[in-house]
Amino acid sequence: MKDQKKLGISISYINLILSTIVSLFLTPFIINSLGDDDYSIYKVMQSFVGPLAVFNLGVSTIVTRAIVKYRTNEDKNIKEKQNTLAVAMIASIIMAVVVAIVGCVMCMSIPSIYGKNYSIQLIHVGQIIFGIFVFSKIIHILTDVFNGCAIGHERFAFNQSMLLVKNVLRVPLIFGVLKIGMGVVAVTIIDAMVAIIVFLLTSGYSFIILKEYPKLTYISRRELLEMLSFSAAILLQAIVNQVNNNVDTMILGALVTDKAIVTMYSSALIIYGMYNSVVSVMATFFLPKATRLVTKNASGEELTDFVIKPGRYQAMIAVAIVVGFAVLGKSFIINWIGLRYVQAYYIVLILIVPVTIPLVENTAISILDASLKRLFRSLVLVIMAVINVIISIVLIKFIDYWGAALGTFISLMIGHVILMNWYYSHCFDMKIKRMFKEIFSGILPMGLIAGIINIPLIKLGEKSLVILAIKGIIFITIYCILIWKWGLKIEEKKYISQTLKIKYQGEE
Repeated sequence: MKDQKKLGISISYINLILSTIVSLFLTPFIINSLGDDDYSIYKVMQSFVGPLAVFNLGVSTIVTRAIVKYRTNEDKNIKEKQNTLAVAMIASIIMAVVVAIVGCVMCMSIPSIYGKNYSIQLIHVGQIIFGIFVFSKIIHILTDVFNGCAIGHERFAFNQSMLLVKNVLRVPLIFGVLKIGMGVVAVTIIDAMVAIIVFLLTSGYSFIILKEYPKLTYISRRELLEMLSFSAAILLQAIVNQVNNNVDTMILGALVTDKAIVTMYSSALIIYGMYNSVVSVMATFFLPKATRLVTKNASGEELTDFVIKPGRYQAMIAVAIVVGFAVLGKSFIINWIGLRYVQAYYIVLILIVPVTIPLVENTAISILDASLKRLFRSLVLVIMAVINVIISIVLIKFIDYWGAALGTFISLMIGHVILMNWYYSHCFDMKIKRMFKEIFSGILPMGLIAGIINIPLIKLGEKSLVILAIKGIIFITIYCILIWKWGLKIEEKKYISQTLKIKYQGEE
């Protein structure tokens, strides 16, 4: 299964790179092909359907947990696993029905909400697009059960390949329909078609290859309460995430008169989001192992070790990005969106430094999922949202966008750094001090040294994209040499060598 995990992580990064490239190059083509009116209604409907994502209640995690527990504990009856799968599938169908009903109500409200800004014809197109988006959401909800089956069997390569299939299918199909003059509805239909293809492949894989069949034989009150509690925590977290992801921009848009500030801050949030995505890739692959540890009543020391190992690889990426951006980020902002928005550089640094702590330990979330103890984290996210909103509203009046950035910074420190680590220590007896000491040992010092060495290059050719690329290559080269020589453990060097298919010759 280690090869599956390696391959899955590799495909994840391919997906991440491909998604970034597609976003950068396909978006301008779609805009030019559709025109401002059609593209505008497409994006508005895409945003309008977004809140329906809160109905994804963690069914995939419940299925994964059931399968891993059955495979870990031989005393477990296969009927228990099949029963859990059946309950999860019924829950998915109920959620799909709820999404359909809520979607119909939302669709009927579109004319009253957007009628003043769009023509009757575009509103009609918008309702058709919205309906297709809702259908796609329903397919995603139903697919979630079968994703859980694949992850439970640790078939990470298949799971990530389905995301790759979506990207590979979507791009040429959209390009083709727009080239022959078809419109925005056709683009939306393609997204729905791709969702159906992925659903058929994933469900077929679960039934035919993995031999996983749901069979409802009884309803366990205890198990049902556990599921409902976990799903409620996921629902709460999804709602809060919807707020947190948009709160800074919404407040700035309402309180700041200079709209260039909103553009600048939104650009900083794009980089912040990409940083979160890149560092978080590994976290999704550790739920099966976390479930095995929890099932076997692992000690706090064992759970701490579980977080440390992937945490060090995440720290290698995080430190490279944070230090690299600190040194070269200003030049990047100037070349990307222009000198006018250079303040985004400081906003990004304020946001990415505190979020690095929860990112390098985010495999601990797998422990919460394996134990069905997500509720505390969801409540912490609520506290963070309230703190962020209050601080942002108060400080924006005095220090503009810095108030929004500080609101996010303070909420991250209180919620993720203090409260969550207290919970990991109190509830699971994890050794937080040792965990962070070992995660950053060797990696952070080498990253800081690499940054200091590159300081003389900061002002060199700030407005040149070519020189920026050269400076980036120099920084990465120095960082990799320092990390390899003095930052990594022997077993980490061996693992990286095996992954890259190169021979490791070093001290034992």
